[in-house]
Amino acid sequence: MTDTAPASSRSSLLKRAAGLLLALGVLALPDGIGPPGEAKFVLALLVLMAVWWITEAIPLAITALLPIIALPILAIPIAVDERGRLSCTQAICATADGTTPEADRLLTLADLGAWYSHPIVLLYIGGFLLGIAIERSGLSRRIALSIVARAGDDPRLILAAFIAAAGFISMWISNTSTSLILTPLALSLATGVGAGGGRFASSLVLSIAWAATIGGLATPIGTPTNAIALSQLRSAGIEVSFLQWMSIGVPVVLILLPTAWLILSRGLAAETGPGGGVRTRVRSELDALGPVSSWEKRTALVFLLTAGLWVSSSFIAETLGPVLTGARMDPGHVDTMIATLAGLLFFLVPAGGGKDRSILTWTDARDLPWEILLLFGGGMALAGGAELSGLSAWLAHALDGLGGLHPALVILIVGALVIMITEFASNIATISIMGPVLLALAAGSNTLSVASFIIPAAMAASMGFAMPVGSGSNAIAYGTGQVPMGRMIRLGLVFNVCCLMALTVLALTLFPMAFTS
Repeated sequence: MTDTAPASSRSSLLKRAAGLLLALGVLALPDGIGPPGEAKFVLALLVLMAVWWITEAIPLAITALLPIIALPILAIPIAVDERGRLSCTQAICATADGTTPEADRLLTLADLGAWYSHPIVLLYIGGFLLGIAIERSGLSRRIALSIVARAGDDPRLILAAFIAAAGFISMWISNTSTSLILTPLALSLATGVGAGGGRFASSLVLSIAWAATIGGLATPIGTPTNAIALSQLRSAGIEVSFLQWMSIGVPVVLILLPTAWLILSRGLAAETGPGGGVRTRVRSELDALGPVSSWEKRTALVFLLTAGLWVSSSFIAETLGPVLTGARMDPGHVDTMIATLAGLLFFLVPAGGGKDRSILTWTDARDLPWEILLLFGGGMALAGGAELSGLSAWLAHALDGLGGLHPALVILIVGALVIMITEFASNIATISIMGPVLLALAAGSNTLSVASFIIPAAMAASMGFAMPVGSGSNAIAYGTGQVPMGRMIRLGLVFNVCCLMALTVLALTLFPMAFTS
Protein backbone atom coordinates (compact mmCIF):
# COMPACT_ATOMS: atom_id res chain seq x y z
CA MET A 1 0.00 0.00 0.00
CA THR A 2 1.37 3.42 -0.96
CA ASP A 3 0.80 6.82 0.63
CA THR A 4 1.14 8.57 -2.71
CA ALA A 5 -2.23 9.72 -4.02
CA PRO A 6 -2.91 9.33 -7.74
CA ALA A 7 -2.13 12.40 -9.81
CA SER A 8 -5.82 12.96 -10.55
CA SER A 9 -6.67 12.91 -6.83
CA ARG A 10 -3.90 15.40 -6.06
CA SER A 11 -5.14 17.63 -8.87
CA SER A 12 -8.70 17.56 -7.52
CA LEU A 13 -7.49 18.38 -4.02
CA LEU A 14 -5.43 21.31 -5.33
CA LYS A 15 -8.43 22.69 -7.23
CA ARG A 16 -10.65 22.45 -4.17
CA ALA A 17 -7.99 24.01 -1.96
CA ALA A 18 -7.45 26.85 -4.45
CA GLY A 19 -11.13 27.77 -4.33
CA LEU A 20 -11.23 27.69 -0.54
CA LEU A 21 -8.02 29.73 -0.18
CA LEU A 22 -9.19 32.41 -2.61
CA ALA A 23 -12.54 32.61 -0.82
CA LEU A 24 -10.73 33.00 2.52
CA GLY A 25 -8.58 35.69 0.91
CA VAL A 26 -11.72 37.65 0.06
CA LEU A 27 -12.96 37.34 3.64
CA ALA A 28 -9.59 38.61 4.88
CA LEU A 29 -9.82 41.85 2.89
CA PRO A 30 -9.68 44.87 5.22
CA ASP A 31 -12.66 47.17 5.56
CA GLY A 32 -12.78 49.76 2.83
CA ILE A 33 -11.28 47.50 0.17
CA GLY A 34 -13.84 44.74 -0.13
CA PRO A 35 -17.64 45.02 0.03
CA PRO A 36 -19.25 45.61 3.43
CA GLY A 37 -21.13 43.20 5.69
CA GLU A 38 -22.87 40.19 4.20
CA ALA A 39 -21.82 41.27 0.70
CA LYS A 40 -18.22 40.25 1.48
CA PHE A 41 -19.35 36.73 2.37
CA VAL A 42 -21.41 36.48 -0.82
CA LEU A 43 -18.38 37.66 -2.84
CA ALA A 44 -16.34 34.90 -1.19
CA LEU A 45 -19.06 32.41 -2.14
CA LEU A 46 -19.01 33.71 -5.73
CA VAL A 47 -15.21 33.30 -5.90
CA LEU A 48 -15.38 29.79 -4.45
CA MET A 49 -18.11 28.70 -6.89
CA ALA A 50 -16.32 30.35 -9.82
CA VAL A 51 -13.06 28.49 -9.13
CA TRP A 52 -14.80 25.16 -8.58
CA TRP A 53 -16.98 25.61 -11.66
CA ILE A 54 -14.10 26.61 -13.94
CA THR A 55 -11.74 23.90 -12.69
CA GLU A 56 -14.50 21.30 -12.17
CA ALA A 57 -12.99 20.53 -8.77
CA ILE A 58 -16.23 18.74 -7.93
CA PRO A 59 -19.24 18.04 -10.19
CA LEU A 60 -20.74 21.30 -11.48
CA ALA A 61 -24.21 20.47 -10.15
CA ILE A 62 -22.86 19.86 -6.64
CA THR A 63 -21.10 23.23 -6.63
CA ALA A 64 -24.47 24.74 -7.58
CA LEU A 65 -25.87 23.52 -4.25
CA LEU A 66 -23.48 25.67 -2.16
CA PRO A 67 -25.91 28.66 -1.90
CA ILE A 68 -28.41 26.38 -0.12
CA ILE A 69 -25.88 25.96 2.69
CA ALA A 70 -24.17 29.35 2.68
CA LEU A 71 -26.87 31.97 2.13
CA PRO A 72 -29.28 31.07 4.98
CA ILE A 73 -26.34 31.03 7.43
CA LEU A 74 -25.49 34.64 6.51
CA ALA A 75 -28.86 35.85 7.88
CA ILE A 76 -29.25 38.48 5.15
CA PRO A 77 -32.00 41.01 6.07
CA ILE A 78 -34.49 41.54 3.25
CA ALA A 79 -37.62 43.54 2.49
CA VAL A 80 -40.71 41.92 0.98
CA ASP A 81 -43.29 43.96 -0.97
CA GLU A 82 -47.00 43.23 -1.35
CA ARG A 83 -46.33 41.03 -4.41
CA GLY A 84 -43.80 38.92 -2.52
CA ARG A 85 -40.76 40.38 -4.30
CA LEU A 86 -37.54 40.53 -2.29
CA SER A 87 -35.28 43.57 -2.16
CA CYS A 88 -32.01 44.67 -0.58
CA THR A 89 -32.04 46.61 2.71
CA GLN A 90 -28.30 47.38 2.92
CA ALA A 91 -27.14 51.00 3.05
CA ILE A 92 -25.14 50.48 -0.15
CA CYS A 93 -28.42 49.71 -1.96
CA ALA A 94 -29.87 53.16 -1.19
CA THR A 95 -31.80 54.82 -4.01
CA ALA A 96 -31.00 58.26 -5.41
CA ASP A 97 -32.95 59.92 -2.56
CA GLY A 98 -30.92 58.00 0.02
CA THR A 99 -33.67 55.64 1.16
CA THR A 100 -33.69 51.85 1.48
CA PRO A 101 -36.61 49.58 2.37
CA GLU A 102 -37.04 48.53 6.00
CA ALA A 103 -36.05 44.92 6.66
CA ASP A 104 -39.06 42.63 7.09
CA ARG A 105 -37.23 39.38 7.81
CA LEU A 106 -34.11 37.34 7.05
CA LEU A 107 -33.42 35.38 3.86
CA THR A 108 -34.57 31.79 4.41
CA LEU A 109 -34.17 28.40 2.81
CA ALA A 110 -37.71 28.73 1.46
CA ASP A 111 -36.60 31.81 -0.51
CA LEU A 112 -33.74 29.80 -2.00
CA GLY A 113 -36.16 27.02 -2.92
CA ALA A 114 -38.07 29.47 -5.08
CA TRP A 115 -34.90 30.09 -7.12
CA TYR A 116 -34.16 26.39 -7.56
CA SER A 117 -37.76 25.77 -8.72
CA HIS A 118 -38.00 28.94 -10.81
CA PRO A 119 -40.45 28.88 -13.77
CA ILE A 120 -37.41 28.94 -16.07
CA VAL A 121 -36.41 25.53 -14.67
CA LEU A 122 -39.88 24.16 -15.48
CA LEU A 123 -39.71 25.73 -18.96
CA TYR A 124 -36.49 23.87 -19.60
CA ILE A 125 -37.90 20.56 -18.37
CA GLY A 126 -40.65 20.91 -21.00
CA GLY A 127 -38.09 21.95 -23.60
CA PHE A 128 -35.86 18.98 -22.85
CA LEU A 129 -38.83 16.60 -23.11
CA LEU A 130 -39.68 18.14 -26.48
CA GLY A 131 -36.13 17.53 -27.69
CA ILE A 132 -36.10 13.95 -26.42
CA ALA A 133 -39.42 13.23 -28.14
CA ILE A 134 -38.20 14.59 -31.49
CA GLU A 135 -35.03 12.53 -31.21
CA ARG A 136 -36.61 9.27 -29.97
CA SER A 137 -39.30 9.23 -32.64
CA GLY A 138 -36.69 9.56 -35.41
CA LEU A 139 -38.24 12.82 -36.60
CA SER A 140 -34.97 14.74 -36.24
CA ARG A 141 -33.07 12.28 -38.46
CA ARG A 142 -35.80 12.40 -41.10
CA ILE A 143 -35.73 16.20 -41.13
CA ALA A 144 -31.94 16.20 -41.47
CA LEU A 145 -31.92 13.70 -44.34
CA SER A 146 -34.71 15.59 -46.13
CA ILE A 147 -32.69 18.81 -46.04
CA VAL A 148 -29.39 17.24 -47.10
CA ALA A 149 -31.06 15.28 -49.92
CA ARG A 150 -31.73 18.56 -51.72
CA ALA A 151 -28.07 19.56 -51.83
CA GLY A 152 -26.89 17.52 -54.81
CA ASP A 153 -23.19 16.62 -55.16
CA ASP A 154 -21.57 20.09 -54.92
CA PRO A 155 -19.40 20.14 -51.74
CA ARG A 156 -20.37 23.73 -50.99
CA LEU A 157 -24.09 22.97 -51.25
CA ILE A 158 -23.68 19.85 -49.11
CA LEU A 159 -21.94 22.00 -46.51
CA ALA A 160 -24.78 24.54 -46.65
CA ALA A 161 -27.36 21.78 -46.27
CA PHE A 162 -25.71 20.35 -43.17
CA ILE A 163 -25.42 23.85 -41.68
CA ALA A 164 -29.12 24.47 -42.33
CA ALA A 165 -30.12 21.09 -40.91
CA ALA A 166 -28.00 21.44 -37.77
CA GLY A 167 -29.08 25.04 -37.23
CA PHE A 168 -32.79 24.22 -37.45
CA ILE A 169 -32.74 21.02 -35.39
CA SER A 170 -30.67 22.55 -32.58
CA MET A 171 -33.31 25.24 -32.13
CA TRP A 172 -35.43 22.54 -30.49
CA ILE A 173 -33.12 19.78 -29.22
CA SER A 174 -29.74 19.98 -27.50
CA ASN A 175 -26.69 21.04 -29.49
CA THR A 176 -24.83 17.86 -28.55
CA SER A 177 -27.72 15.62 -29.63
CA THR A 178 -27.86 17.47 -32.95
CA SER A 179 -24.17 16.79 -33.53
CA LEU A 180 -24.55 13.13 -32.57
CA ILE A 181 -27.37 12.73 -35.10
CA LEU A 182 -25.66 14.46 -38.04
CA THR A 183 -21.95 13.70 -37.62
CA PRO A 184 -22.13 9.97 -38.52
CA LEU A 185 -24.14 10.85 -41.64
CA ALA A 186 -21.57 13.51 -42.60
CA LEU A 187 -18.68 11.07 -42.18
CA SER A 188 -20.37 8.42 -44.32
CA LEU A 189 -20.88 10.94 -47.13
CA ALA A 190 -17.36 12.38 -46.86
CA THR A 191 -15.82 8.97 -47.60
CA GLY A 192 -16.91 9.37 -51.22
CA VAL A 193 -14.95 12.56 -51.80
CA GLY A 194 -11.93 12.42 -54.08
CA ALA A 195 -8.56 14.10 -53.59
CA GLY A 196 -9.92 16.87 -51.38
CA GLY A 197 -11.84 14.52 -49.13
CA GLY A 198 -9.80 15.29 -46.04
CA ARG A 199 -10.49 19.01 -46.21
CA PHE A 200 -14.13 18.41 -47.11
CA ALA A 201 -14.66 15.99 -44.22
CA SER A 202 -12.98 18.42 -41.83
CA SER A 203 -15.18 21.31 -42.95
CA LEU A 204 -18.29 19.14 -42.83
CA VAL A 205 -17.91 17.96 -39.23
CA LEU A 206 -16.87 21.45 -38.11
CA SER A 207 -19.92 22.93 -39.84
CA ILE A 208 -22.19 20.65 -37.82
CA ALA A 209 -20.51 21.63 -34.54
CA TRP A 210 -20.70 25.34 -35.31
CA ALA A 211 -24.25 25.30 -36.69
CA ALA A 212 -25.56 23.21 -33.79
CA THR A 213 -24.17 25.78 -31.37
CA ILE A 214 -25.44 28.79 -33.34
CA GLY A 215 -28.90 27.31 -33.95
CA GLY A 216 -29.38 26.92 -30.22
CA LEU A 217 -29.35 30.71 -29.84
CA ALA A 218 -32.64 31.12 -31.72
CA THR A 219 -35.08 29.98 -29.02
CA PRO A 220 -35.20 30.15 -25.21
CA ILE A 221 -34.98 26.34 -25.06
CA GLY A 222 -32.21 26.04 -27.64
CA THR A 223 -29.34 26.11 -25.16
CA PRO A 224 -29.17 26.43 -21.36
CA THR A 225 -27.40 29.79 -21.37
CA ASN A 226 -30.51 31.33 -22.96
CA ALA A 227 -32.59 30.26 -19.96
CA ILE A 228 -30.03 31.69 -17.55
CA ALA A 229 -30.17 34.99 -19.45
CA LEU A 230 -33.97 34.97 -19.15
CA SER A 231 -33.75 34.45 -15.40
CA GLN A 232 -31.21 37.27 -15.06
CA LEU A 233 -33.42 39.60 -17.09
CA ARG A 234 -36.39 38.71 -14.91
CA SER A 235 -34.40 39.46 -11.78
CA ALA A 236 -33.94 42.95 -13.27
CA GLY A 237 -37.69 43.26 -13.83
CA ILE A 238 -37.65 42.50 -17.57
CA GLU A 239 -40.08 39.79 -18.69
CA VAL A 240 -39.27 38.16 -22.03
CA SER A 241 -41.68 36.00 -24.01
CA PHE A 242 -40.74 33.11 -26.28
CA LEU A 243 -41.52 35.17 -29.40
CA GLN A 244 -39.64 38.18 -28.06
CA TRP A 245 -36.52 36.07 -27.62
CA MET A 246 -36.89 34.67 -31.14
CA SER A 247 -37.14 38.21 -32.49
CA ILE A 248 -33.46 38.67 -31.62
CA GLY A 249 -32.27 35.06 -31.64
CA VAL A 250 -33.38 34.23 -35.17
CA PRO A 251 -31.62 37.27 -36.75
CA VAL A 252 -28.42 36.31 -34.92
CA VAL A 253 -28.68 32.79 -36.35
CA LEU A 254 -29.48 34.07 -39.85
CA ILE A 255 -26.33 36.21 -39.80
CA LEU A 256 -23.93 33.71 -38.23
CA LEU A 257 -24.87 30.55 -40.15
CA PRO A 258 -23.96 32.07 -43.56
CA THR A 259 -20.80 33.46 -41.95
CA ALA A 260 -19.86 29.95 -40.84
CA TRP A 261 -20.48 28.69 -44.38
CA LEU A 262 -18.27 31.41 -45.89
CA ILE A 263 -15.39 30.50 -43.56
CA LEU A 264 -15.65 26.73 -43.96
CA SER A 265 -16.40 26.58 -47.69
CA ARG A 266 -13.17 28.31 -48.72
CA GLY A 267 -11.15 26.01 -50.94
CA LEU A 268 -13.95 23.50 -51.54
CA ALA A 269 -14.91 24.76 -55.00
CA ALA A 270 -11.86 23.25 -56.72
CA GLU A 271 -12.18 19.86 -55.06
CA THR A 272 -13.33 16.73 -56.78
CA GLY A 273 -17.03 16.22 -56.11
CA PRO A 274 -18.19 13.37 -53.89
CA GLY A 275 -18.10 10.04 -55.64
CA GLY A 276 -21.04 7.68 -55.82
CA GLY A 277 -23.64 10.46 -55.81
CA VAL A 278 -24.35 12.03 -52.45
CA ARG A 279 -27.97 12.69 -53.32
CA THR A 280 -28.46 9.04 -54.28
CA ARG A 281 -26.94 7.79 -51.04
CA VAL A 282 -28.93 10.21 -48.89
CA ARG A 283 -32.11 9.29 -50.74
CA SER A 284 -31.42 5.63 -50.08
CA GLU A 285 -31.02 6.32 -46.35
CA LEU A 286 -34.22 8.35 -46.42
CA ASP A 287 -36.05 5.54 -48.20
CA ALA A 288 -34.70 3.09 -45.63
CA LEU A 289 -36.61 4.99 -42.95
CA GLY A 290 -39.83 4.03 -44.71
CA PRO A 291 -43.02 6.10 -44.67
CA VAL A 292 -43.47 8.67 -41.94
CA SER A 293 -44.56 6.67 -38.89
CA SER A 294 -47.49 7.43 -36.61
CA TRP A 295 -44.95 8.08 -33.86
CA GLU A 296 -43.25 10.77 -35.96
CA LYS A 297 -46.57 12.30 -37.08
CA ARG A 298 -47.91 12.58 -33.54
CA THR A 299 -44.64 13.98 -32.27
CA ALA A 300 -44.70 16.56 -35.06
CA LEU A 301 -48.29 17.53 -34.21
CA VAL A 302 -47.47 18.10 -30.54
CA PHE A 303 -44.34 20.01 -31.57
CA LEU A 304 -46.27 22.26 -33.97
CA LEU A 305 -48.97 22.88 -31.36
CA THR A 306 -46.34 23.77 -28.77
CA ALA A 307 -44.38 26.05 -31.12
CA GLY A 308 -47.59 27.78 -32.19
CA LEU A 309 -48.63 28.39 -28.59
CA TRP A 310 -45.16 29.68 -27.70
CA VAL A 311 -45.24 32.16 -30.57
CA SER A 312 -48.68 33.29 -29.35
CA SER A 313 -47.82 33.49 -25.65
CA SER A 314 -47.98 37.29 -25.48
CA PHE A 315 -51.43 37.26 -27.11
CA ILE A 316 -52.57 34.52 -24.72
CA ALA A 317 -51.29 36.45 -21.71
CA GLU A 318 -52.96 39.72 -22.72
CA THR A 319 -56.30 38.39 -24.03
CA LEU A 320 -57.06 35.06 -22.37
CA GLY A 321 -55.37 36.01 -19.10
CA PRO A 322 -58.01 38.56 -18.06
CA VAL A 323 -60.79 36.14 -19.05
CA LEU A 324 -59.34 33.17 -17.16
CA THR A 325 -57.76 34.85 -14.14
CA GLY A 326 -59.16 38.38 -14.09
CA ALA A 327 -55.72 39.87 -14.71
CA ARG A 328 -53.03 39.97 -17.37
CA MET A 329 -50.79 36.91 -17.17
CA ASP A 330 -47.01 37.03 -17.33
CA PRO A 331 -45.95 35.91 -20.87
CA GLY A 332 -42.92 34.18 -19.38
CA HIS A 333 -45.14 32.16 -17.08
CA VAL A 334 -47.41 31.33 -20.01
CA ASP A 335 -44.37 29.95 -21.85
CA THR A 336 -43.66 27.70 -18.87
CA MET A 337 -47.27 26.50 -18.76
CA ILE A 338 -47.11 25.69 -22.48
CA ALA A 339 -43.88 23.73 -22.01
CA THR A 340 -45.48 21.79 -19.16
CA LEU A 341 -48.53 21.06 -21.32
CA ALA A 342 -46.27 19.75 -24.08
CA GLY A 343 -44.48 17.47 -21.63
CA LEU A 344 -47.83 16.15 -20.39
CA LEU A 345 -49.09 15.50 -23.93
CA PHE A 346 -45.98 13.50 -24.82
CA PHE A 347 -46.86 11.10 -21.99
CA LEU A 348 -50.60 11.04 -22.80
CA VAL A 349 -50.64 10.66 -26.60
CA PRO A 350 -50.04 7.06 -27.79
CA ALA A 351 -47.13 6.59 -30.20
CA GLY A 352 -49.42 4.63 -32.55
CA GLY A 353 -48.28 2.19 -35.20
CA GLY A 354 -49.08 -0.78 -33.00
CA LYS A 355 -46.61 0.35 -30.32
CA ASP A 356 -47.76 -0.24 -26.75
CA ARG A 357 -46.35 3.05 -25.47
CA SER A 358 -46.93 6.79 -25.45
CA ILE A 359 -44.74 9.21 -27.40
CA LEU A 360 -42.51 9.37 -24.31
CA THR A 361 -42.17 7.02 -21.36
CA TRP A 362 -40.53 7.64 -18.02
CA THR A 363 -37.57 5.60 -19.21
CA ASP A 364 -37.03 8.30 -21.86
CA ALA A 365 -37.41 11.04 -19.24
CA ARG A 366 -34.54 9.58 -17.24
CA ASP A 367 -32.28 11.07 -19.90
CA LEU A 368 -33.19 14.59 -18.77
CA PRO A 369 -29.99 16.49 -17.90
CA TRP A 370 -30.92 17.01 -14.26
CA GLU A 371 -27.49 18.46 -13.49
CA ILE A 372 -28.24 21.41 -15.78
CA LEU A 373 -31.43 22.15 -13.84
CA LEU A 374 -29.42 22.31 -10.62
CA LEU A 375 -26.96 24.65 -12.35
CA PHE A 376 -29.87 26.95 -13.24
CA GLY A 377 -30.96 27.06 -9.62
CA GLY A 378 -27.45 27.60 -8.30
CA GLY A 379 -26.80 30.43 -10.72
CA MET A 380 -30.08 32.15 -9.86
CA ALA A 381 -29.50 31.72 -6.12
CA LEU A 382 -26.00 33.20 -6.45
CA ALA A 383 -27.33 36.17 -8.42
CA GLY A 384 -30.16 36.64 -5.91
CA GLY A 385 -27.76 36.53 -2.98
CA ALA A 386 -25.54 39.11 -4.67
CA GLU A 387 -28.52 41.42 -5.17
CA LEU A 388 -30.01 41.09 -1.67
CA SER A 389 -26.69 41.32 0.19
CA GLY A 390 -25.70 44.52 -1.60
CA LEU A 391 -22.86 42.88 -3.54
CA SER A 392 -24.41 43.86 -6.88
CA ALA A 393 -24.67 47.49 -5.74
CA TRP A 394 -21.04 47.41 -4.55
CA LEU A 395 -19.90 45.95 -7.88
CA ALA A 396 -21.87 48.65 -9.71
CA HIS A 397 -19.96 51.32 -7.77
CA ALA A 398 -16.64 49.54 -8.30
CA LEU A 399 -17.22 49.26 -12.04
CA ASP A 400 -18.60 52.78 -12.39
CA GLY A 401 -15.55 53.83 -14.39
CA LEU A 402 -16.59 51.60 -17.28
CA GLY A 403 -19.69 53.73 -17.72
CA GLY A 404 -17.58 56.35 -19.46
CA LEU A 405 -16.44 53.96 -22.18
CA HIS A 406 -18.17 53.78 -25.53
CA PRO A 407 -21.01 51.20 -25.38
CA ALA A 408 -19.52 49.21 -28.25
CA LEU A 409 -16.21 48.93 -26.41
CA VAL A 410 -17.94 47.73 -23.23
CA ILE A 411 -19.81 45.01 -25.14
CA LEU A 412 -16.63 43.97 -26.95
CA ILE A 413 -14.69 43.69 -23.69
CA VAL A 414 -17.43 41.72 -21.94
CA GLY A 415 -18.01 39.46 -24.95
CA ALA A 416 -14.31 38.76 -25.46
CA LEU A 417 -13.88 37.93 -21.77
CA VAL A 418 -16.85 35.55 -21.79
CA ILE A 419 -15.67 33.80 -24.98
CA MET A 420 -12.18 33.41 -23.56
CA ILE A 421 -13.53 31.81 -20.37
CA THR A 422 -16.02 29.56 -22.14
CA GLU A 423 -13.30 28.09 -24.37
CA PHE A 424 -12.07 26.27 -21.27
CA ALA A 425 -15.03 26.22 -18.86
CA SER A 426 -18.71 25.27 -18.90
CA ASN A 427 -20.80 27.87 -20.71
CA ILE A 428 -23.50 27.57 -18.04
CA ALA A 429 -20.99 28.17 -15.28
CA THR A 430 -19.47 31.08 -17.21
CA ILE A 431 -22.70 33.04 -17.57
CA SER A 432 -23.76 32.16 -14.01
CA ILE A 433 -20.50 33.59 -12.67
CA MET A 434 -20.74 36.69 -14.85
CA GLY A 435 -24.41 37.35 -14.05
CA PRO A 436 -23.97 39.50 -10.93
CA VAL A 437 -21.16 41.44 -12.60
CA LEU A 438 -23.20 42.09 -15.74
CA LEU A 439 -26.24 43.22 -13.76
CA ALA A 440 -23.99 45.59 -11.84
CA LEU A 441 -22.51 46.94 -15.08
CA ALA A 442 -25.99 47.48 -16.49
CA ALA A 443 -27.09 49.32 -13.34
CA GLY A 444 -24.21 51.75 -13.73
CA SER A 445 -24.67 52.35 -17.46
CA ASN A 446 -26.50 55.40 -18.76
CA THR A 447 -26.47 54.28 -22.38
CA LEU A 448 -27.01 50.50 -22.46
CA SER A 449 -30.04 48.55 -21.28
CA VAL A 450 -29.81 45.46 -19.10
CA ALA A 451 -30.71 43.33 -22.13
CA SER A 452 -27.83 44.81 -24.11
CA PHE A 453 -25.45 43.46 -21.46
CA ILE A 454 -27.06 40.13 -20.60
CA ILE A 455 -28.11 38.84 -24.04
CA PRO A 456 -24.76 39.31 -25.85
CA ALA A 457 -22.89 37.81 -22.89
CA ALA A 458 -25.21 34.80 -22.74
CA MET A 459 -24.82 34.22 -26.46
CA ALA A 460 -21.06 34.73 -26.26
CA ALA A 461 -20.97 32.02 -23.58
CA SER A 462 -22.01 29.55 -26.29
CA MET A 463 -19.33 30.69 -28.73
CA GLY A 464 -16.32 28.65 -27.75
CA PHE A 465 -15.41 27.49 -31.26
CA ALA A 466 -11.62 27.29 -31.04
CA MET A 467 -11.02 24.44 -28.59
CA PRO A 468 -12.34 20.87 -28.38
CA VAL A 469 -13.39 21.52 -24.77
CA GLY A 470 -15.31 24.65 -25.80
CA SER A 471 -18.54 22.67 -26.23
CA GLY A 472 -19.87 19.16 -26.53
CA SER A 473 -20.29 19.68 -30.28
CA ASN A 474 -16.64 20.72 -30.62
CA ALA A 475 -15.55 17.60 -28.75
CA ILE A 476 -17.60 15.40 -31.08
CA ALA A 477 -16.09 17.07 -34.17
CA TYR A 478 -12.54 16.74 -32.87
CA GLY A 479 -13.17 13.17 -31.78
CA THR A 480 -13.85 12.10 -35.37
CA GLY A 481 -10.15 12.51 -36.15
CA GLN A 482 -11.03 14.61 -39.22
CA VAL A 483 -10.24 18.03 -37.72
CA PRO A 484 -6.58 18.84 -36.96
CA MET A 485 -6.16 20.84 -33.77
CA GLY A 486 -4.42 23.66 -35.63
CA ARG A 487 -7.28 24.04 -38.08
CA MET A 488 -9.91 23.99 -35.33
CA ILE A 489 -8.09 26.72 -33.41
CA ARG A 490 -7.33 28.86 -36.47
CA LEU A 491 -10.82 28.78 -37.98
CA GLY A 492 -12.47 28.88 -34.56
CA LEU A 493 -10.69 32.09 -33.61
CA VAL A 494 -11.74 33.69 -36.91
CA PHE A 495 -15.35 32.68 -36.28
CA ASN A 496 -15.14 33.88 -32.66
CA VAL A 497 -14.15 37.35 -33.89
CA CYS A 498 -16.96 37.39 -36.47
CA CYS A 499 -19.49 36.36 -33.83
CA LEU A 500 -18.25 39.00 -31.40
CA MET A 501 -18.52 41.75 -34.02
CA ALA A 502 -22.03 40.64 -35.02
CA LEU A 503 -23.20 40.53 -31.40
CA THR A 504 -21.81 44.00 -30.74
CA VAL A 505 -23.62 45.53 -33.71
CA LEU A 506 -26.89 43.76 -32.89
CA ALA A 507 -26.67 44.68 -29.20
CA LEU A 508 -26.52 48.36 -30.16
CA THR A 509 -29.23 48.20 -32.82
CA LEU A 510 -31.66 45.27 -32.73
CA PHE A 511 -31.66 44.32 -29.04
CA PRO A 512 -32.81 47.71 -27.69
CA MET A 513 -35.78 47.65 -30.07
CA ALA A 514 -36.80 44.15 -28.96
CA PHE A 515 -36.40 44.89 -25.24
CA THR A 516 -37.79 48.38 -24.91
CA SER A 517 -39.39 47.49 -21.60
